[in-house]
Amino acid sequence: MSEKNAVRLKNIKKGFNGNPVLKGVDLNLRQGEVLALMGENGAGKSTLVNILMGVYQRDEGAIEIDGKQFDHYDIAAARKNGIAIIPQELALVPAITVAENILLGNRIANRGRLIQWNSMFKKAQKLIDDFGFKIDARARVDSLPISYRQLVCIIKAVADESKVIIMDEPTSSLSKEEVLHLHNIIRKLKAENKSIIYISHLIDEIFDIADTIMVLRDGCFIDSKNVNDTTQREIVSLMVGEELMKAQENLRHSIVSKEADYTGLPPRMRVMNFKRAGNLKEINFSLYPGEVLGITGLVGAGKSELMRTLIGIDKYDSGTIEINEREVKIVCPAAAYKLGISSVPEDRKLQGLVLMGSVLDNITLTPVYRKTVTKAGFLNAKQEKKDASDFVEKLAIKIGGLHQRTNRLSGGNQQKCVISKALLAKPRILLLDEPTRGIDVGAKTLIYKLIRELKEDGMSIILFSSDISEIPIACDRVLIMSNNTFVGELTGKEATVEKILNCTIGGQSWERQT
Repeated sequence: MSEKNAVRLKNIKKGFNGNPVLKGVDLNLRQGEVLALMGENGAGKSTLVNILMGVYQRDEGAIEIDGKQFDHYDIAAARKNGIAIIPQELALVPAITVAENILLGNRIANRGRLIQWNSMFKKAQKLIDDFGFKIDARARVDSLPISYRQLVCIIKAVADESKVIIMDEPTSSLSKEEVLHLHNIIRKLKAENKSIIYISHLIDEIFDIADTIMVLRDGCFIDSKNVNDTTQREIVSLMVGEELMKAQENLRHSIVSKEADYTGLPPRMRVMNFKRAGNLKEINFSLYPGEVLGITGLVGAGKSELMRTLIGIDKYDSGTIEINEREVKIVCPAAAYKLGISSVPEDRKLQGLVLMGSVLDNITLTPVYRKTVTKAGFLNAKQEKKDASDFVEKLAIKIGGLHQRTNRLSGGNQQKCVISKALLAKPRILLLDEPTRGIDVGAKTLIYKLIRELKEDGMSIILFSSDISEIPIACDRVLIMSNNTFVGELTGKEATVEKILNCTIGGQSWERQT
């Protein structure tokens, strides 16, 4: 790692609508360095990197790249000077091929300006193979699972021969093997003297790959630490403040699941012999009143496919669903809502929100809720605003007002809007698919606390999560998925991270409890 700076930001200030978001932030990134940029959602990380990418214009401060200062700095200047980003919300064109996405803007053409498709596919496939990923360059991006799309974004950024690569939650959809592979690629880039700004909420990952950790909080620079001279607890404390850190530790101890006994209690939901060709095979489980059931497994195990089928987005081929011991048919999400089932999808931006809509419109979006505040065809706007405001306060959603567009919110605050929308429908069963993915420690703590409160009120919850560490915190019982079916079941104190992991990777056989 060189002592020469690749990027230097000095006293960067930025505000929106009179609200200061960055309050004089400095950042020094050396050549060949991996700098982890950490902080809660809303701390200012995305705004800072958007200024470095030229997407936002700074209000004050200086930008210096390879020793050169810029009076005018925009997206074109960032690209020209070798700055690239792998965004958290994948920036790909879904309806074209992997090769076209990787070489977008650099397509291979002959003198007649016609695209040489075979040459382009060959070049893209070589890049993919050099990375060691098993992806077909001719495949359409929208045919790939999310994890593979994430890998395509990584290849695209590196293929552009950038000198500085910003990686925003690059492993949020990757399997453990793919994460290790990515980290090896980052080490290779370091050896080539490329610099990385790495944004992640996964603190174990940060300590594995970063050289330096820089922490922002409430738009301010808090501290910068060499990774070898700090601890995970110190970094979390810097991110959230010592007071909240202690509150989180107390909550972790109080939430740990007790042994739950549902003997003789009729299930609120029962799924029997559930099958969907190519996605699900022989799914059987029961969900009880006041139970938090965790469903976990590696990426591609079938968790999201199961949830999509349970709420009627995808049709099942055979099997039955019972709600309160009565067989029902769930053919679409509207039918699920009518049966008292709400859901929070895996991808909040594509599936959970109307991004150009306001916070108010998104929270009160469901027809089930709208029906309760509509009389004789007229919407009770006063009641709608009150109900939305109550959830904004309860979930501590940081907004400029109910009419603020949701695309202006941080990822954690967007997720809280999606959860608010699901709860405003007053469900008896709540399905949560990766509800803490890509959000900060404080927001995670709030969601775990909310799950406990809903459980104590008698709600039944299924938590679909690939974050094995959160399952023992929030769940009474856990089912482990692999290859589109259940391969393990653990309850209460048995549901430790170690045992869940053993089951997940196939290290333990099991027999289902009847």
